[in-house]
Amino acid sequence: MPADLIFDGSLGKADDDYAQILQFVQRHNRISYSRFDSSILRQVNLFALPEDFDFAALQEALDVIIKTLPAIKRIFAKPITHIKTVSEILPVESVRVINNETVVHASFHSELWEDITKEGLKPRKLLTQDNQDNYAIYENVVFTKAIDMILLFVSKNIRLLKGILYANRDLKFNLLERENHLSYFLAIGKLHTGYVRDYAKYSNVAENCMDKLLFIERVIRARLNSPVYKHCKHHTGGVTLKKTNILRMHKDYHRIYLLLKWFLDARQTETETLGRANTAASEGYSHFCTLLSLFAVGHFNFTFDEDTRVDFLSLNTQASFEGWRLMLETVEAKGIKAIRFTFLKDIRYRVILLPVTDIKAGKAELTLFREKYAAQEYLLAAPFTDQNSPMYLSLFDIESFRRLQQMLLRGMIYSDKTRDVCPFCGQPTIHSGETRECVSCRTEIMSLTCPETEEPYFATKIKNLTPKDASSDSKPKEAIMHFRNITDIGVGAEIVCPKCHRIHS
Repeated sequence: MPADLIFDGSLGKADDDYAQILQFVQRHNRISYSRFDSSILRQVNLFALPEDFDFAALQEALDVIIKTLPAIKRIFAKPITHIKTVSEILPVESVRVINNETVVHASFHSELWEDITKEGLKPRKLLTQDNQDNYAIYENVVFTKAIDMILLFVSKNIRLLKGILYANRDLKFNLLERENHLSYFLAIGKLHTGYVRDYAKYSNVAENCMDKLLFIERVIRARLNSPVYKHCKHHTGGVTLKKTNILRMHKDYHRIYLLLKWFLDARQTETETLGRANTAASEGYSHFCTLLSLFAVGHFNFTFDEDTRVDFLSLNTQASFEGWRLMLETVEAKGIKAIRFTFLKDIRYRVILLPVTDIKAGKAELTLFREKYAAQEYLLAAPFTDQNSPMYLSLFDIESFRRLQQMLLRGMIYSDKTRDVCPFCGQPTIHSGETRECVSCRTEIMSLTCPETEEPYFATKIKNLTPKDASSDSKPKEAIMHFRNITDIGVGAEIVCPKCHRIHS
């Protein structure tokens, strides 16, 4: 069964998860913010389970992979290789094999002679042949593609299930708590409304799937330093799956062939709808980021004028809090739309957020906005985690709105010269050297200078908070700081300098 081995980590029918967002925007455009806020409870979900998510299909796929794991482990340990003969000119002491070709080569290359004596020629270097294992055979390339496919499939579903399981935590109100924003529980309560009805029937199977996913990932990642994977992982492009003698006769490689054939068969049902769904998903995701931005702003102290009607298709509205004014606008470059946040207080601070469903294409598109619009920050937002995507905003991750609130906090701080009002809670701050401290919510705003570039920057933390090690926590990394950090954080919640991207002691 010839087929191209290019996988995106999905399985089964391609569902347009953001279609409900697109429908809501088209039907309910130009409404007040208060009406939009009430719609979160009744008409549109900003956090949900994937529509028609098939746990049974996921369970079946995981069982197929687990059944193949013994074969995968044996191939990692002892792959089939071809012997490749390599001719090399080496110092005499390193030569192991001498034949007629060695003698003939030495007689014609006097520059490799050490000396000529009565006993004969004394060579300094000789031509020799060395037999090396050639790992990059077709079957091993197919095996490596299978490993990459499994890891992509596993990582995508781990990310998805983590969002589902993490969102199901108990919501306990603590009146003395000062880590989260005052509107935090109100916000997640609204987000839970459209989701909680669907979760109960999936909770057990979701936890079971998560255990299997983590087991598969642990087994495979422990073996990625093996020679067969290191030699073949750089093979780029697609590979046509062919039933060669090795894939047909060798029991371990045959298991890999059956695994790939199963995945390709499972994906055939989405071929007809994939192109249409991706187009709709891209537009729906862009509107999702618009709605989520409004939700994040409205649950971070900012208030909207009740008389203002919000145009979701071409955003142009503003909100205010204390001395801050925030303008949200849709900006366009060559038909591509992004969201511009403009913070106004003592200084104008702008952020352009570009929603994308393709990181590679998004980078090129972001360049267009850099050339056309002046801003202090240019950010990509994507519905999946990626080291090149600084903003993970997804319908299936309940913390997405708080990532936007992190950006709001940063913009408020950089647009404020005096910092005498806490941007997090609105209470007065007090001086403590180069640090501004809010007694009410314990926010600390630090004025720092990068020793590498000598450029100033701000950082925030919660006073007297001792976070757990992020590497051993199942929560998103920023969650250990309750999304109160406006810079990246290291493993132990150390401040990562935004100028040189290093940790300064």
